[in-house]
Amino acid sequence: MDEEGETILFYSVNETFVCWNFDDCPVPVDTDLGSIVDNFEHALHQMGFEGRMSINVDCKKLNSNEEALFKAGRIFYLPYTTQDYRKFGTRPTLDMTFYMLSVLRETAPILANLAVVVKPNIDPGSELHRVLHCLKSRGHNVLLVELPPDEKCLFSVDSLLKNSRFLGGGKPRAKKELTPEEMREMQRPYDSEEEEEEDGSYDVSDLSNQKMLDFSERIKHVKGPRTVVFWDAIDCPFPLCFSPEQIFQKIKSVLMKKGTNDNITIWAYVDERSWRDKCLGNKTWDSRIYFLPAGDRRVRMLNDMFLQSRDAPLHHCPGLLILVSNHFSGDPFYMELFEDMQHKNYHPFLIIPREHSNISESPDEWPLSLFNRPRKSSQGPLPKKPKLDAA
Repeated sequence: MDEEGETILFYSVNETFVCWNFDDCPVPVDTDLGSIVDNFEHALHQMGFEGRMSINVDCKKLNSNEEALFKAGRIFYLPYTTQDYRKFGTRPTLDMTFYMLSVLRETAPILANLAVVVKPNIDPGSELHRVLHCLKSRGHNVLLVELPPDEKCLFSVDSLLKNSRFLGGGKPRAKKELTPEEMREMQRPYDSEEEEEEDGSYDVSDLSNQKMLDFSERIKHVKGPRTVVFWDAIDCPFPLCFSPEQIFQKIKSVLMKKGTNDNITIWAYVDERSWRDKCLGNKTWDSRIYFLPAGDRRVRMLNDMFLQSRDAPLHHCPGLLILVSNHFSGDPFYMELFEDMQHKNYHPFLIIPREHSNISESPDEWPLSLFNRPRKSSQGPLPKKPKLDAA
């Protein structure tokens, strides 16, 4: 790994998205934001980022100067990508990590660059840290613009050059000459689009099931139609008497009786303190159920759903996405993005555990009650098994 201060010769003609949360990292008082935008462009060019650049802002509310720059097209306000903000001006609730995933996906198959304005020493347990590493593992160049802790960051060109480094280390500086091979590499498309099979999935039948798929790197799915389940195990705990294998088989049995396909993958978000010794860490069972630390679980579950649909896009083979959570319903932003999964060929299906809390159920019957009562879905009841030739 490169040392943080080591200079790396770098060149990219791909687009660069600068993401900046004004609430966490405010613009200095009495500083002209328009000049900062210009300084970012000049500094990025000196670092080898030669493609288009955009400043993408997240905050609860823009001030008058920021609003003027947004209307002039100098900066982009990330909540504007949602219908609820555009129509009603609702105070946004989404985390900037989702916006980062979203804007980078829009440039596929080209791998865009990401620059993020951050405080130094990002918490390694934070969702920001996790998502940045997820993006790096998928081939994106990730640049950290770190605000100096003990001095005022003026956001001058010199200050930006001084305080910027790649995730993992190394300070980029423009490479003056490129070989023809390097030029071709700059336009290398996103691997999952390049390798995508005709039915929009992958044949990974030879891969081991012993790996804990936690989205830290790209995930491949078996060929054919699929059902993916994202389960909030804090809102809807699993019976303690069941092993991971039994939990998976019980859920799979109910889903197949409802007519879904048998290609099922489950991600369960659990309390790290109580599940660490039982299921987190090394995977010792064969079934495709994966236990992940919940953290800020609503934020993480949305990000993971988006990563899953990005890693294994469906174009010719429809799928089913089941979400078991109390924390999406009632929030227009999260519900909009969950329901938007239908445009990625995943039929979105929400189960709200608190609506079933008054039902007593023996372990032998579990989880029948969750799937037998009315469910929240914008497209009616649980769909039958998708057909391979569906559009």
